[in-house]
Amino acid sequence: MDYIIRLATARDRRALEQFYNREGLDFQGLSLATTGSMSETMFIIATADDVVGAALKLDIREDSHLGRVGVIRNFEIDDPLESSEIGTALLQKAVSLARERALRALETAVDIDREDVIQLYKDAGFRDEGREVLLRKDFKARIFG
Repeated sequence: MDYIIRLATARDRRALEQFYNREGLDFQGLSLATTGSMSETMFIIATADDVVGAALKLDIREDSHLGRVGVIRNFEIDDPLESSEIGTALLQKAVSLARERALRALETAVDIDREDVIQLYKDAGFRDEGREVLLRKDFKARIFG
């Protein structure tokens, strides 16, 4: 099956929702979730016969030091396509859009255990900017707020 890599449109909403549901994610939550001030949000998809086989969310934010920066989130690929070149093609499209929109940088955060994904980004020209550790302290839930 030949996949077309392109920006999603409003007509793709249902297919995107079905895709992210297959991946175990809530599309409604993804499309609304942002960290900080985002000026623009778009989805880049790989589609064939109106079915999405891979997608990523690209948010554009204003960085006080760099200017406009793209943030890649929710990069998912259907399992049967993971060994294909779809991931590389999606990242190439994101890089192309970043250049067209005169962004200063593209960035993402990847789970440190996902060496395959990290390598995919490195092969696309991304470099490791450092490691972060998520720390959390949980508290016992209160019965009555």
